[in-house]
Amino acid sequence: MMTLIVQTLCSDKVRGNIDHWLHHLPVRRESPVLVEQEHFRLKLAETPSEVAAAQRLRYRVFKEEQGRLTTCSGGIDRDRFDRYCRHLLVQEKAGGDVVGTYRILSGEGAAAAGNFYSEEEFAISGLAPLRRRMCEVGRSCVAPEFRSGAVVGMLWGGLAALRCRPKPSKSLIVSYARRCRPHPQTAFDYLFGCASLEESDPAAALALYEYFRRNNMVSDRLSATPRPGFELDPVDPSEVDRCLEERGSGMIRTLPPLFKGYIKLGAKVCGPPAYDREFGTIDFLILLDMREIPERYAKHFVK
Repeated sequence: MMTLIVQTLCSDKVRGNIDHWLHHLPVRRESPVLVEQEHFRLKLAETPSEVAAAQRLRYRVFKEEQGRLTTCSGGIDRDRFDRYCRHLLVQEKAGGDVVGTYRILSGEGAAAAGNFYSEEEFAISGLAPLRRRMCEVGRSCVAPEFRSGAVVGMLWGGLAALRCRPKPSKSLIVSYARRCRPHPQTAFDYLFGCASLEESDPAAALALYEYFRRNNMVSDRLSATPRPGFELDPVDPSEVDRCLEERGSGMIRTLPPLFKGYIKLGAKVCGPPAYDREFGTIDFLILLDMREIPERYAKHFVK
């Protein structure tokens, strides 16, 4: 009897019927809208025009407002990684304008791109065992007239919403549907990326790294060093000591809001800082284990 059942299940006719059924199986698409509030909507970009809206906002903030991106022109900030990323958008409901954005590169997307964006700036060791469980974030910006906190909070909430989306079942049917999805799965345990300083003083940046090192705020999972061409200019050690002494325990208070937010959530730096000459910023590579976010923040961030 068992032999008959196995032969029946393995017959060409049955397999053909299953393949035909799977081919015509409707694929359930998750809603691109993650959060709705009275005045704003948080969603994933679905079309090239929505991605272009995010790129125009990036140009406005990074190029026109901050004077960065020296090689960028034409009203659009784009690079080769954009096509492999998912783009979080905060839209103003009244006019539909994109007023905040964040891009997310999964391990699968980085494999398709050839590497993570951060790997162009840093030589990183320790990535291999974490790659499938991590996402790289970057190009975060908010239109200047919407920086009261609500938009930034929605972007952070978007990361949590993506992480908490259930992973697909490993059944035959769902596996087939997963292969048909236009985007790679975004669920992750680790978040990492470049966090920039607002100042360009290498002595202050190295003093900050020394503060991180002395206070057990350097990651033991990833190790990063600046690649050739991204090193900071040489600094007299006495200048570093002077900055460290002057700022002392108030060092964290001098960080930009986004960087400070990462640190409050428990992120650690992965090594000494690098200098991104295109952006004109000093960057640290940071790593955040989403499972270890302090409880007082988790109830607001990881729902």
